Formats: sequence, C-alpha cells, structure tokens
Amino acid sequence: MSRFVSLSPAGLADDYDAKAYSDRPVVSVVEEERTIKISYIFPGFTIGEGGRPAEGQMEAFQEVGISDVGFLSESGKPLLPSFGRFVQIPPGCEYEVSVSKGEAVRFDDVLVTPAQEEATDQEGVQVEFEYDAEAYADDALYPEKVVEVDGPYYVDGYRALLVHVRPLQYIPESRCLIGYSNVDVTIRLLEAESDESDAEDSSEFLLANGSANREGFGNLLLNPGRGISDRMTIGPITGTIVLKPHGPEFLIIHAVSLKKAAERLARWKNRKGLPTEIVSIDKVGNSASQIKKYIRNRRKALFSRLRYVLLFGDVNDITTEERSGTTTDHYYFTTKDASGSGDCVLPWVSGGRIPVNSLGEAKAVVDQIIRYERRPPCDPEYYRRLTFAAYFQDDAPQDGRADRAYMKTMEGIRTHIESLGFDCERVYVSNNPNPQRYKDGTTIPADVRGAIVSDSDATDRLISETSEGQLLIGHRDHGGTTGWSHPSFNNDHLENIRSAYPSIFYSINCLTGRFDSTSSDCFAESILELDGGSPSLVAATEPSGTWRNDSLMKALFDALWPGVIATFPGTTASYAVKDNRLGDILNYAKSYLLVAHGSNSGVRDHLEIYHVIGDPTLQLWSEMPAALRVRAAIRNNALKIHVTPAPGGAMVTIWHLGKLVKRTALSSTRMTLPIGDLKLTLPPPPRPRSFLYVCVSAPGYRYRQVRVKL
Repeated sequence: MSRFVSLSPAGLADDYDAKAYSDRPVVSVVEEERTIKISYIFPGFTIGEGGRPAEGQMEAFQEVGISDVGFLSESGKPLLPSFGRFVQIPPGCEYEVSVSKGEAVRFDDVLVTPAQEEATDQEGVQVEFEYDAEAYADDALYPEKVVEVDGPYYVDGYRALLVHVRPLQYIPESRCLIGYSNVDVTIRLLEAESDESDAEDSSEFLLANGSANREGFGNLLLNPGRGISDRMTIGPITGTIVLKPHGPEFLIIHAVSLKKAAERLARWKNRKGLPTEIVSIDKVGNSASQIKKYIRNRRKALFSRLRYVLLFGDVNDITTEERSGTTTDHYYFTTKDASGSGDCVLPWVSGGRIPVNSLGEAKAVVDQIIRYERRPPCDPEYYRRLTFAAYFQDDAPQDGRADRAYMKTMEGIRTHIESLGFDCERVYVSNNPNPQRYKDGTTIPADVRGAIVSDSDATDRLISETSEGQLLIGHRDHGGTTGWSHPSFNNDHLENIRSAYPSIFYSINCLTGRFDSTSSDCFAESILELDGGSPSLVAATEPSGTWRNDSLMKALFDALWPGVIATFPGTTASYAVKDNRLGDILNYAKSYLLVAHGSNSGVRDHLEIYHVIGDPTLQLWSEMPAALRVRAAIRNNALKIHVTPAPGGAMVTIWHLGKLVKRTALSSTRMTLPIGDLKLTLPPPPRPRSFLYVCVSAPGYRYRQVRVKL
C-alpha cells in the first residue's frame, strides 16, 4: 500500500486540496533584471510499505516519493526525492545562488529504502541487495544540502543550470525525515571575470542555434522562453549579429567501400531539403581523436549549421572509442570529452551509426530509410498501433511485489498514449503467477494482471505484431547481445518476420545495440538489416542501469507525445521534439536523465552507451501523414509553384539533370522563381527534352515530387 503524507504547505490557495491534487510540486518562476527567482511548494509525499532484506534480516523499508519528481540515488544509501529541472541563463555570465526554506516538518520512525544503483538490465547478472550499513548508522542530515546547482550545460542551444531541490532530508541513525514544503531559490547573474569561454558559450554558437532549435527541449526547463538571452545579456555579446549559416546540416562519414550507398542516402536527404554532405573516413582519419577533431572543427566553424552526423560503416571500417571498457560513439558528437566520473557532457550534434560492412547491406538499410520517409503506409490503422513489452520480476522470496519497475514504467507511458487515441498492445510476462503490487507498493490493476501471458505466447505475439507492423515497439526488461530476455525476442525469432510495414524499436535494456561485437550481429543490427524491420532504432552497447533505463524510456516517448513527463510551471506549454528526428529524440532523453537523476557517474555511463543504430535524421511518424498537393508549371519565363497547404517547416528543392539548382523554404502556398535565377546548365540548340523536378517535403506530410517540362 501507499499513503499520502502532508508537508503542511504555505502559499497555496485556500481551496487547494493536496490529497485531491496529489503531491505534485507547484513551481513559479520570476525573471527580473539579472535575477531569476524560483519558488517551489511541495504539498507532501507518499510512503510505500514493503520489506526487503538487509544484513540477513527482513527490514520494513519504506519507499518515499513525490509525483513527477526524480530521485537522489547513491548505491545503498537512502533513496530520496530530488526535483530537477534546467534553468536557462544568458550567455557570457557567471552566477551565484541563495536559498531560503520554510518551516521544517519532522517525521519519526521512517526507514527509507536504500537506492539500488548497481541493478542492471543484463540477463543472468545477479546483484546483491545494496545496503550501506555505515550510511544508515550516520546521525548527520542526508543530503547535506537541500538545493544543488550544477553547470552550465548546453541543452539544444540553451545555456542552462541544472537545479535539483531535495525537499526531504534524512537522519538515518534515528530514522527521522525532515521535510520542507516551501523552498525558494534565487539565481543572481554576474558579469564573467574572464573573456574565455567554451565553444558552446560563444555568441556564434548560441545565436546560430537559437533561431532554429527544437522547441521540445523546453519541456525540461523552468524558463524555456528564448527571450532571456536578449533581455539579460551580461557578458561581452553586444550588437546585432546577422546569421549566415553555411555548410551541411547533415554530415555522413562513410567507409570507403560504402561510398555508393552514402551517396544514395545523401541524394535523398538533399531532395528532402536537408543540406547533406558525405566525406570518406580516409579524409577524416580513422582514430577516435581524429574523428572527434574533424566533427568538432566542422561544428564550431563560424555559423556552421551542422546538426547531424552519421558514421556509415562497421567498427572495422570506422573505429569506435573504448573508454574504460565501454564502447561508445558519444564523444564524437560532443564539444569535449568528460573529465571525471560525474562529468556529464551532453551532445551538441545528433549522431548515429549504420554498422554494416558490405555494400549490399548498406544499400538495403538505405532503401529502408528512404522507403520509410518517402512512401509511408497508407493504412490509417498502422498509425494507431503500438506495442509495449515488459516483465514483472519478483525474485525469491516471492511476495507478489515487483523488484523492478519495468511494468509500472510501461503502463504509465501506455496510459498517456492511449488517452491520445492510440491502440497500445500489452505483451507482459511474469515469473510470479500471482503478481499483486508494483515496486512502489501500489496495487496492480486487474486488467494489467489479466494481460500477462506465458513466455511462448508473448514471443508469438511479438513476432506477429512486428510482422503486422507497429508505429513503435518499446521494451523494458533484461537484454543481451542477441535480444530480449523477458518476453523472449531475439535474432532467431527475427528470421520468422516478413513485413510490408516497418516498426521503430526502443530497445531499452542491456547490450542489444552492441555494434562492436565481431562474432555475430547484435539484435539492433539484425533488426536494421531485416526486410520490413526497423529503418533505425535506439539501443545500448553495454550493460545499463535499471533506474536510468526507466527514465530514458519515459523521455523517448515524451519527445513524440508530450505529457509522459510533467512540465513545470504548470502553465508551461509542452512541445514535441521538432521534426521528430530520431537523433534529437535520443538527445532529449539523454538530457532528461540529468533532470531525473542529477549528474553522476551512472548518468554519464548512460550518455555514453545509448546510440541511434541507423539514421539520426530519420523523421518518425507520430500520426498518419497528411497529403500535400503540388502543382508546377513554367509561364512567362518563370517557374510557378502552387502548394496546398503550406505547412510550417516545408522545404522546396528543384533539380535539373540530377543537380540541385534551388533550395528554399516554403513561406506561402504560391511561389514564383524566374528561370534565370535557377542557373540552369543548358546545352546549345537543338536541345534534347529535359525536365525540372520540384520536390516538396514537410514534417508530418507525405513527400511530393512533380516533373515540369522545360
């Protein structure tokens, strides 16, 4: 069972009923000249009952939580709520923080459950129950500080501080909780003492990124409005800077043998209006340091518009980086390397890898990517289908209560997605025939228990549903290099799948994205190469932490269908990640890990091990794409184009004899382009018949192309 405990908050409306409105925090933000004031009100918290072994004895540990709040989680130490969000600050400034707290409330005889940071989702790996006896005998307040501020970080063009508020402190020795219902944080902005700054803190980086950013990342900030940089600039950035972005937006670094496949992918992306360039790994240099240097130099060039990088080739052709036994491409896409165990460096480009080693495999993957984006299914039912796979794990001694939050995580996401009108199929299995409670002690609803099936039935369902085609398939449980453990779904099962419709996979577990395996293809590689499988997916190269995986999965879905993760203040609009590109979606989820868990070695590890296996620019369908009507003709020596409707983000490209002659944003339903402006290369008369190809692409719409006779 779980019960609500009030913190007797001040500052709420007289008619505010904490029990009715739950224990969700109430947050307000006020921006003044050189000052940001944040007020937090915590109505209360919940306590879940349940015993777990500690030092050979069953202890009545209690799980303490607050709705929509993450955790302070250190292995074996008390697990306490920690409310984290980013707070945007202007470029070119330093800061100082002051904190004030309301009256403390004391709660005695509470044995807070210890954090299980070492728990992973690797099949067959048993981790002892984590209990730090020394920490539980301490008579000092834990954590020492109610508020922790870290940063700045660079989150999708925002310069932001990471602010974590811990409204509950604990004295372990006396089993005493100290709670604060009201916490105020004031951030004062100061002029920087030094002119030196990171590349990301330069005016060129911030301004070149600010106008074209993905709005969805604002879901993770308390003050997402872009105007703060204009209103509150402190440092040396002055005057008006005219933006003239240059270079590719998408860079494909390819193995020498895969050039033709890279060229085909680049042609398609350019046809869609995404400026794309390819470069051979021979030109870049095939060491980790050379690859990082090349990408970072291209990205930090003045007003570079580079946002996406694809490594097109197996690790034998394009090396990956080994960091303390971890396989990662993560730092190819960051401005710098991590300097310590808790140094979490977020990406500044969205990256991915297509780990194939033959031209035939490469062409097959490229064909799947193009087919997904150019010719999406016409069946409206396809765009309503999602599958949620999860495991109820209750290890000995079995008591009907889950040891992991796999099923609760997927059910929380599923409830939100179904409220939007989708059909969400459950594929759940359990090692206990009588599951009763989730990990937090709440009761499992009867319909969820009724959805649990046998292992063999679950596998058959996954094969059937992948063959049918699902808009998205998500999995939470253990995993290994060749596939999922519960429900079982692996490389051998993929051989039975033939599908006309693709399925995007969020494979959030251990090792299923291990693209550096030399003995055989990992699960993600096998899906990528499967005809009718996934044109791109998200998976991990290494063992991954259970707690952080749950948070990552929530954010991956929130990026497409906002509402899985709450926004604060409550009036803040919630945005999907702009254009639904898979690399941006993963970067959003990685950023959320710092919000949910703070900056620590576990979060750093997760940043390093999760990758897009495939194309980071793949635009995921979140609903049935709408139709565009495109007409074009040459009249009075001008190309006249009529597009209905004229959606935001639409791009028009014009091609002649296989060459791009014009790329422009669509600003209205009608466009007129003088033929002389297209700079066509025409042979002398008598000329053979030739054509212009007018291509129109927009997020959420089907690609259209028309031919115009010259």
